[in-house]
Amino acid sequence: EDSTLMIPAILYPVTEKMDIFLSEQFGPVVPIIPYDNIDEIISYARDGKYAQQCAIFTSNGEGGIATMLLDKFSSIFGKITINSQCGRSPDVIPFSGRRSSAMGVMSISNSLAEFSVPTVVSYKAGTMSEDIAKTLRNESNFMRS
Repeated sequence: EDSTLMIPAILYPVTEKMDIFLSEQFGPVVPIIPYDNIDEIISYARDGKYAQQCAIFTSNGEGGIATMLLDKFSSIFGKITINSQCGRSPDVIPFSGRRSSAMGVMSISNSLAEFSVPTVVSYKAGTMSEDIAKTLRNESNFMRS
């Protein structure tokens, strides 16, 4: 057939010596890496080259391993998904890359902000200017955006 559809592949067991262990995944490939203790997972994450997103699967989020992983991974990965596969979402929430997995944050609103020049409109609270600012906010096209 002339289809570009790729059938998902699960690779098991994947070891640190395999190229797939060190590669950033963009296709329907799920490398499964066996581990003996949770410290190995933290080490894999901390020492890895890529850090765009990860997923934590758990049946209990109350102060256990999932909480500890979330806390540790929050400084490593740009997006952490709980009980769901990683996926594309920059149209809905910011898509943040770390390390060699892109730099900065991407989303429609973040992109627009990146190409915009900020302007600050200020006034003293509790004065006549506060009432004027409310009127301007309602009437000004600039202030409504």
